[in-house]
Amino acid sequence: MAKNSKNRNKGKGSARTIGPGSQGSGSVSLSTFRAGRALDALTPAFVQWFDDGSPGAAAAAVGCLKQVEAVMGRYFEGTAAAEVTGFVGIPLAIAISAEVAAVADRSAGSAGDMADVENAVFVVDSVRAYVDFLSETGRWSGPAEQLAEIMEFFDDLAEGDDGHQYLEVPDFPDEQALEVFSGLPLIQQATALLEWIGDGKPVTGTGALRLRDIEAAAACVGVAVKGAAGKGTDSPLPGTAGSAEDVPTVRSMYEVPQLAQMWAALEAAELIEFTSTKVVPFEDSGAFLTGGTSERLEELVFFVDQYLETAVLGWDPEQPWEQLVSGLQASILLAAATADPPEKARVLAAPDNAPAVEKAMAGLITGIAVRRLEDLAGLGLLSIDTHFRVPPALIRCVANVFDDEWVQADLGITPAPEYAGPEPVEESPVVRQAPAPVERKVVMRQAPAPAEAAPVARQTAAQQAAAPVLQLKIMLDDSTPPIWRRVLVPAGMPLSELHQVIQALFGWYGYHLHQYQAGGFRGPTYAPADPDGRDDLYGDSSLDEAAVTAGELLPDVGSTLSYTYDFGDNWVHVITVEKILANDGGGRLPRCTAGRGAAPAEDSGGMWGWTNIVQAVNDPGHEEHQEYREWLGMRPGDSLDPKAFDTEEANQGLAKLF
Repeated sequence: MAKNSKNRNKGKGSARTIGPGSQGSGSVSLSTFRAGRALDALTPAFVQWFDDGSPGAAAAAVGCLKQVEAVMGRYFEGTAAAEVTGFVGIPLAIAISAEVAAVADRSAGSAGDMADVENAVFVVDSVRAYVDFLSETGRWSGPAEQLAEIMEFFDDLAEGDDGHQYLEVPDFPDEQALEVFSGLPLIQQATALLEWIGDGKPVTGTGALRLRDIEAAAACVGVAVKGAAGKGTDSPLPGTAGSAEDVPTVRSMYEVPQLAQMWAALEAAELIEFTSTKVVPFEDSGAFLTGGTSERLEELVFFVDQYLETAVLGWDPEQPWEQLVSGLQASILLAAATADPPEKARVLAAPDNAPAVEKAMAGLITGIAVRRLEDLAGLGLLSIDTHFRVPPALIRCVANVFDDEWVQADLGITPAPEYAGPEPVEESPVVRQAPAPVERKVVMRQAPAPAEAAPVARQTAAQQAAAPVLQLKIMLDDSTPPIWRRVLVPAGMPLSELHQVIQALFGWYGYHLHQYQAGGFRGPTYAPADPDGRDDLYGDSSLDEAAVTAGELLPDVGSTLSYTYDFGDNWVHVITVEKILANDGGGRLPRCTAGRGAAPAEDSGGMWGWTNIVQAVNDPGHEEHQEYREWLGMRPGDSLDPKAFDTEEANQGLAKLF
């Protein structure tokens, strides 16, 4: 798959997660032996087809074939067939069900219900990948009707587990759905902005448009403004109304909410990216504008998802009232996507039923939420008359973004789902103390010397070999342009060691407190334990981070965990599992494989402060230019590239620790 973040459940990408071995400790049946011999001849071609160049992909392909071998052995036992390139749907489904049951029996009592689900998914995904291989490489030897029947079987399985809790998503032919999506004002504005960007437009060191370009960019999204340093036009801008005298002046693109949200959604959907001086189209963004029916529809749906997430879920955690607004918006959108949409009058009257002391605040929250929903309606994502209604073709997007138990729990719509992590340890009451203030100092962008770093416990070779490998993407929240690192770590790595990895990857010095949080803001937290078994953080007691592993809290592809460092600057790192790989002993762990963005300086005031520092040190006209250059220890002629990142240097830092 070209874009891992889209997590599209089809094609080769659906079977990349390595699950348990399919063979038990008993003897291999003759049918399984025959299936294995037949599959041996296809192994090189399957590995080549499967391998996308990612670490461990070849081993993943072999793991899939071992599972296919077990299923085909059961298929041979139930039929008179002996062909691994053509088979019948119903006997194959029976064979898959039998293998799922057998794998569940072998793992019973060791990992719980979640392991059973993962094992079943692995069996199905492995066979689906193999069928895709036969189809795409022309190796299918059975009738075309049988192949279509088998593909439909897998599609039905996927649709039967779409992850939605609340909504029923209607089916639309691709041509009809594409007509709806391509006609949305949102898509038309995004298209206009992409076409305006063209081969690239200059941006500041933080990825924002320059003042002179804000006017034209805002016009693409139907807003008339002019940059503070620019000259206004004598006539209304395209897509807007009013005279030039009515056009407001702004000092930043972020003072134009519609432009800022569109900009963020384009980046989240991987349609634009940033160099040190320009914004440019993403390398495979052409499908959004000119792709075939199915391909373009997929791009448009994904962009709408990202826009809804940006516009509704992008609330500021420092402003608790914004969470209430987001929760109300999400609740109305979910209800508007059902057969019984909410009445506008009842929504507006809801504050009347609030307690007297809360009426004013409830009215304010409701008013803001409705105005923001009206903005979405102006983009075609919602219709508002007597009721709030989501167009049927767009229900899938509302379901993708909001119909999730953790999202709803984070917004306070529903209680948090039961957490299935490790059992909490017995804890004692904790007396909290604030960390000592840290003086502002010159920050050199180096990791601490090895002698200064906390000692890291090493895993034995046997433990390393037994545990799978997690491919993690660790991104600094709210960083623009994004600051992230991709790293491979053993699933058995304790969180206390993962803390050391993150510190090394981002060049933190470990001067401040930190904690992990699983399952959203209501989930359990993990932090270092003091000698008395207590932590020193604010709020409820945290569990001991040394007593839980990364694999326990990040069990699946797409699992997330937050790591916060320095509760003053509040550097929130979002950790996401991109892949789960077999540990084939192919390299040192942990190992950084990619990254982007210069790490912020310690004590630089959080993401907002760091953004200001980057602008100041690179702009000789900035009033704090010289002060921040001295603070960072920069010499004459030095510049700060906010995009700079050196993978080799990161791995040298990891090697000093591990």
